[in-house]
Amino acid sequence: MSKLILHIGMPKTGTSSIQETLFSQEQLGEFSYAKLGVVNHGGIITSFFSEDPYAWRGHRVAGRSPEEVARFNRQISVKLNEICLAQGQQIISGEDIWHMVESALVKLRDYFASQFDCIKVIGYVRPPASFIGSAFQQLVKNHDLARLTPSAYYPHYRNKFEKFDRVFGRDNVTLRVFAPEQLEGGDAVVDFCQLLGEPIPSEKIQRVNESLSLEATAVLFAYRREGPQYAAYPGKARDNNALVASLADFGSRKLRFAGALIDPVLEKHRDDIAWMEQRLGLPITDQGSMDSEAITSEAQLLKIAVEQFDALKNYVKQQKEKADPTPQQLAHWIEKLRTAIAGRNSNGLVPVYGSQCFFTEKQIALLEDEKLPPVVALRELALAFERHGRIEEAIKVIEAAITLRPDVEGLYKLKDRLVARR
Repeated sequence: MSKLILHIGMPKTGTSSIQETLFSQEQLGEFSYAKLGVVNHGGIITSFFSEDPYAWRGHRVAGRSPEEVARFNRQISVKLNEICLAQGQQIISGEDIWHMVESALVKLRDYFASQFDCIKVIGYVRPPASFIGSAFQQLVKNHDLARLTPSAYYPHYRNKFEKFDRVFGRDNVTLRVFAPEQLEGGDAVVDFCQLLGEPIPSEKIQRVNESLSLEATAVLFAYRREGPQYAAYPGKARDNNALVASLADFGSRKLRFAGALIDPVLEKHRDDIAWMEQRLGLPITDQGSMDSEAITSEAQLLKIAVEQFDALKNYVKQQKEKADPTPQQLAHWIEKLRTAIAGRNSNGLVPVYGSQCFFTEKQIALLEDEKLPPVVALRELALAFERHGRIEEAIKVIEAAITLRPDVEGLYKLKDRLVARR
């Protein structure tokens, strides 16, 4: 009987170690790791089955046009067809699948259901306080996060997991608590392979530790706030990954969020947590840290970053000495000298967070409302761009808002005002 295993994460549950292990093995007993040309299948699966051509963030980061996205998906179609022809026991793994909308999951199910006798879903559930801290770090690393808003990183369990029960059937969805005491051997890779009925020797497991220290996270967060905001370009993800990887050995303390910061978020979502616990049949409730060094505010995180000035200066020097110099690198260091002296980027503008927050406090309070209509969010973004003198961007955003709600007269007035400021 042919079978497709769909491993959906959730994010920050040992998925990278599972993927690297499966990718390195190619074959795990009766199971084959789907040959899609990448270790993590989530992005390309999201791209192929989603109506929105930019549902996968990777396309935006690379600056791909709609035509380029369509060409990308045609190439993926060939690879998926090869997997279906091979049939057997196949594994697809990607935490981005956890984020896919239900209609895209239906398309995924229907596509593979005609080729495989059964589809089984495996997911891991990380407790909320632990997830919030880990998700914050991930967003700082890969999504240019420049604000500390714990409520924005809450995982919304029911919204994310219940759709899999509806689409694939609850009997076909296995969810496990991501906690050492609940995992086979206290390890996600061992546990996953055990669920497949294919135990794996420890020497074949590929360990991936993607976390940064408190110090590294703090300086990277400060960079996201105060540094240049790069536009999309084909090598952006690669360059960012190299930057993050270069900080892997910087600092030694562990990032923890204090209970004062996290616990109110957990209280707000206690019904959602209760639903997840009922679905699992096990508790997942945890709490913020009581450690004296636990982070209580954005200001504290930035203070820690500033305290790393001398250590970072020496660390950068060490990293620089490992690279062969080029004219481009020399120009880059001269630009760093200019920035250090002038306190401004090369375009002559103070970085967006240098003198004030991109959004006002009133706007932030408004945007934190989960039920905020998209058109209102677009209006506030346009106003923020206007406030920072980025008129052309403001006009593009308000035009998008008008497309969404052409019946709102106030949007036209705002556009007229922006056009007059060109």
